[in-house]
Amino acid sequence: MLIETTEIILPDELWMSSLCAHRCRGSESSYEMAGVSIESIQNFAAFFVFFWLMAIILHHLFCRRFQWYQEQVDSGTIQVSFGRIYLTSHSLSASIQKIGAWPRLVKLWRIWFICGVIVSSLLILPVMIFLVYLFYGHITKIFRWYTVVRQMPVGTPMPSLSSVVSTGPSVQLTPVIPGINLPLPHALPFLISILFSTFFHELGHGISAASEFTDVDGVGVALIGIFPAAFVVVKNLDAQALQRQLRIMAAGVWHNIVLALTAALLLWLLPNMITPIYPQGKSVTVVQVLDKSAISNHTAAFKSGMEIYSINNCSVTSGKTLERCAFAYSKPGFCLSLDEMKSSRGDFLPPVAHPDVSTEAPIYECCKNASSSLCFRDDNNSSLPTPECLQVRKVLSITHPSCNSSYDCPAQHQCYIPYLAPSERLLIFNTSTGPVLFVGDPFTLVPVLKVSNFSARSLLPLWLPDVIERTLKYFVSVSAALALLNLVPSFGLDGARFAALWLDLLFRYRFLPERWAPHQQLIGTVLTVVSTVLLVADVLMGFTQI
Repeated sequence: MLIETTEIILPDELWMSSLCAHRCRGSESSYEMAGVSIESIQNFAAFFVFFWLMAIILHHLFCRRFQWYQEQVDSGTIQVSFGRIYLTSHSLSASIQKIGAWPRLVKLWRIWFICGVIVSSLLILPVMIFLVYLFYGHITKIFRWYTVVRQMPVGTPMPSLSSVVSTGPSVQLTPVIPGINLPLPHALPFLISILFSTFFHELGHGISAASEFTDVDGVGVALIGIFPAAFVVVKNLDAQALQRQLRIMAAGVWHNIVLALTAALLLWLLPNMITPIYPQGKSVTVVQVLDKSAISNHTAAFKSGMEIYSINNCSVTSGKTLERCAFAYSKPGFCLSLDEMKSSRGDFLPPVAHPDVSTEAPIYECCKNASSSLCFRDDNNSSLPTPECLQVRKVLSITHPSCNSSYDCPAQHQCYIPYLAPSERLLIFNTSTGPVLFVGDPFTLVPVLKVSNFSARSLLPLWLPDVIERTLKYFVSVSAALALLNLVPSFGLDGARFAALWLDLLFRYRFLPERWAPHQQLIGTVLTVVSTVLLVADVLMGFTQI
């Protein structure tokens, strides 16, 4: 947002920069997203109040103890109140003024910002259609929810909107709050993307104003709530010609569009750019085991830095293929001759059958040492197969094809299949440290394995590519959200003034009927009110997605 007076007021980007336009489902794995609970909201509120009370107390103490600090406050360089901190620099504004007004670059800047006017103008209508589309989707969800609630018996607890209606627009404007619906490890790249996106937005306004020989009186950064931002102070904007005002007003949106596209391009090129240092496409690497208790059975040995090449001969090249190979699984058997089976025997116990809770099918336990052996049955089409206790690693060391029945095996071999519950799987991971076995439910394993698509071939940390990728994604999301919201002709946003300037031009050059000219202000007000209502409704409904 442009500030036209020397008094610093709240820039629009500060409240709206916490909005990200993204797909509500599928953008992050479920195990990476922070769960929202009453406790997390209470903790966030307590931290918020404590932080700002301490900020105000320290502000007043500094004013009393340090003369230089009081002078900065008196000059308006530092402004502190509950929920707001502003730091203004006049030296930076002088640098922006020199860059924008440099004679050799003035023409280039004007061409650059004319492109911004064209692109921004072409995007206003699609953005408004997008807001209407979101609003329609939200209203449809509310009516469906109301229909379900009306048919519920009296005394039934009221369900939430998201629990009743799962369908709706695939793209939302969802408020993002660190510690609430944003995992704390994501907070730093998210806040960096907000600060840089707002700074680049305001830099566009400042350079454009300087190239039009309009004074830039101040540049600064701010902390509003928990979100960082930037702002510029521009003098006498109304005194400029309409075309110049258009270039200045469109500059912020234009810069955000360019930043989002640049970040998207870098995100697309990232794998190729870092391939010499971080190879990919042949395996995934375990970065962290999030909950070791979930995989602490006798077949789990996952460690940070381990590379996973395949699961049950299913090639693993990315996080998605890891999930697919773990879930799209048929219970494997092992082709063994009689001698191979005998050499693989473990400590045998009389078999005890436990009926499975869901299917009541017998599950046999016949091994003393359950940490290294499993109970198998041979697939000889007998109605009463004989359980055999076999050491799993010895079975794996025998190079025969896997099987589902003895028909898949060579002559003089039988197919031995482990006894497992219907929800259990025997997953054989081919890893850089050797075979790793997992017996259990894949749904308890995959969510706790944090993996990277990259392999480490240098001293650089393995988590670095994922952090870079995540940061670029936030740059795309945040900068695109800033551009989108500033195109809306809403109160307090750049779009309101941008639309008003276009109305002035359309009436001045008679692109609109002259009989409407007396109602120009009314038309602008109605457009702004309708746009504001749509935007506020969409943002409020976005809270239901948290």
